[in-house]
Amino acid sequence: MRKLALLCLLAPGISCSSSLSNSSEGSTNQDGPLIVHEWGTFTSMLGSSGAVLEGLHHEEERLPQFVHARLFGDPLHTKGLETTPTGVTQKLETPVLYFYAQKAQKVTVHVDFPEGILSQWYPEAAGYQPAIGRLGKVAGGSMDWQAELAPGISDFPAVAPDDIWAPSRKVASVPLKVGAEHEQFIFYRGLGTFTVPFRATADADGTLSIKNDSSDAIPSMFLLRLSNAGGAITELGGLAAGQSLTKVVPPSGTRPVDDYVADAANRVAAALQKSGLNADEARAMVDTWSKSYFRSQGLRILYVVPRAWTDRLLPITISPQPSSLVRTLVGRVEVLTPLDESQLADQVRAAAASEMPSTDLIAKLDRFAEPKLRRVQQLVTEPAVQTYLSNAIGAAQFQP
Repeated sequence: MRKLALLCLLAPGISCSSSLSNSSEGSTNQDGPLIVHEWGTFTSMLGSSGAVLEGLHHEEERLPQFVHARLFGDPLHTKGLETTPTGVTQKLETPVLYFYAQKAQKVTVHVDFPEGILSQWYPEAAGYQPAIGRLGKVAGGSMDWQAELAPGISDFPAVAPDDIWAPSRKVASVPLKVGAEHEQFIFYRGLGTFTVPFRATADADGTLSIKNDSSDAIPSMFLLRLSNAGGAITELGGLAAGQSLTKVVPPSGTRPVDDYVADAANRVAAALQKSGLNADEARAMVDTWSKSYFRSQGLRILYVVPRAWTDRLLPITISPQPSSLVRTLVGRVEVLTPLDESQLADQVRAAAASEMPSTDLIAKLDRFAEPKLRRVQQLVTEPAVQTYLSNAIGAAQFQP
């Protein structure tokens, strides 16, 4: 596929679309019941007003070199896209598909991403849209796989024990193969330009207001804070359709980090199991995302995404049709408080006054530098600072 991707990039006239037909859609499984479980994360960032911030295309967790991408090697650090995208408000992080069956059998998978692009994947895909070099906007994505379930295989590509890829393999599912590529699961990820009907605003007194604007209940939510003083997690419970939680007090992050992380991982894993994931799958998910969920400083909300949202955002077709399909996605929402924004604005003003190089400021801001700068741009009025911000945002777009 990497050779095909290069050909498509050099010769856009070559078709990179799927060669699969839909003739087997809905077919029954003659080899016994097929069960499929999926987990993954949508990541977004909100200003204190609840505005969804752009600039979410930056790589946060690097993948092993064997993972396929639209742009080989990902030198732009844009999650495998061949161009630097604009308007990205969501990162689709590490969905994995696990398969359970009684014997070896062939399976086909088709995933659509109407409001996004699938840009990295493993094992090899049979086809995808849009074709390399035909990416006009971050929308209209899809991908197909033709795989064979292969019980007992274990010769997977090597990764370090602490690699982000490693926890996902610690699941008692049936491995699969696509040609010479073997893995415990099908993996894909990408970028989106959509918003979800979940709102959170932060007030000047430090409290939050959270609203579910959809017609579907949110099963469970967690509020987490990590600072130099330590970490804390608060279980917020579920949120019914159309309902709100007001004056939610963020926890004080004072608990020793390792204790907080262990507690937070156990609580979130328990919620994931309630959604239908197996215990080992839930543990694999929280271990995979331990750094981003629990060990990254800031204030964030984690919530289990209603299944109806997942099916709308990522329609999927699997053949043979599974007897059971669990799809558990977690919404990870990074929240800027008014205090955060005031401190960021002061930091930008000081950088502008001292003529600090944009790259130095971006390095200081670290995670989510571009959306942070975009939020400050919405708040400050000084012409000189606005000019500095425009240049900094332009530079940040091309930073890792």
